[in-house]
Amino acid sequence: MRIDVVMQSPQDLEKLYSEVHLLRSLKHNNIIKYFDSWVDHMKKNRNKNKTVDLKAIKKWTRQILNGLHYLHIQNPPVINTDFKRDNIFVNGNNGEITIGDLGLATVM
Repeated sequence: MRIDVVMQSPQDLEKLYSEVHLLRSLKHNNIIKYFDSWVDHMKKNRNKNKTVDLKAIKKWTRQILNGLHYLHIQNPPVINTDFKRDNIFVNGNNGEITIGDLGLATVM
């Protein structure tokens, strides 16, 4: 998250704090875990794979659905209103999926 963008308005900063509070309360293998926050002044690049095996896609889809199901059965339900591929993280070592960036999530 680019902190210089977040710091432009008190409302955006409040959204950031809201997401941190929400992530602290959620515990599921397919939802990103909150450990700590820091500012990283160095930009790093990601490596992207060109092709993905159909078996891997099916495995990832099940994990994504498990994570979304977990969010939806919370009391009150958590709905991610900005769900997109940029917010899905794949552990390259074991193929495990985590859903992150719940900044635009709505607690119903």
